[in-house]
Amino acid sequence: MPKLKVGTSQTCLGAFLALACFIGPAKSQELGTIQAPPKGSSFTFEVKATGDKAATMSLWQAPGEGLEVHTLKGLIRDVKGRIGPQTLEQATPYNCLAWEITRPNDPKFRGEYLYAIVDNALCCYLERQSSGEEKYYVKPLALFRFPLRPEDSFKNNATFYLHLPDTGVTLAKSYTSKGATTDTIEAEVTVGQKEQVTTKAGTFPTTKVTVVFRSHTGRFLTSANTTITMERWWSEKLGYFIKEHDDILMDALIDSKGTINKELVSFRLPSS
Repeated sequence: MPKLKVGTSQTCLGAFLALACFIGPAKSQELGTIQAPPKGSSFTFEVKATGDKAATMSLWQAPGEGLEVHTLKGLIRDVKGRIGPQTLEQATPYNCLAWEITRPNDPKFRGEYLYAIVDNALCCYLERQSSGEEKYYVKPLALFRFPLRPEDSFKNNATFYLHLPDTGVTLAKSYTSKGATTDTIEAEVTVGQKEQVTTKAGTFPTTKVTVVFRSHTGRFLTSANTTITMERWWSEKLGYFIKEHDDILMDALIDSKGTINKELVSFRLPSS
């Protein structure tokens, strides 16, 4: 698998992720009202992805079915992101919840999500997967504000730096996205009503949260405008979502669309 040449930012990210193994459970005063399970909790989802590969790969899913395991690695303090190409020094540090994603049917795959905690909001901040794809947000992009209040809504936006090595996804014959490319993304968040949701792991009271992502990536022939409507059913009891539905539309030289569904089939919550 091709390797991405990285600078100081990835080295720091690796060090922070390593530290997560030695940090104890996140303390309530550090999380504020953020809902999160104990460190070491894991959630196994049944995933079904349909549609075009280019669209589903925008959320790290190839078309098909399989299992996906989400494990909370812990709270990482004072993580600095990217504010310019290869620049970390002037970035504002944030405490982040670090999640690891693995797939039992694909032992080579490993995904890392660092969600920044900002004013009782859980935010996209750093994302990385085993293929070498990386996304650094210039400022955290809020997805959930706690406590979740039905009918609450808000918008926010950010610039992000995307590293995309060769993944086999071709938008045009001349398509390349190696190195850092600056692009934009907006998140429109709406909190729905409380619902009882039944999954293979059981029945849970949930709050539905819908996030509409609109992003622009690439240049010229590789330019793409992507709209992702992500619906997640959040369980306060588990501190995580138990069901997800994504609709993806990519407006590019070759348009593509896809759908991803995730349903919780089992979970493990270690004692604090």
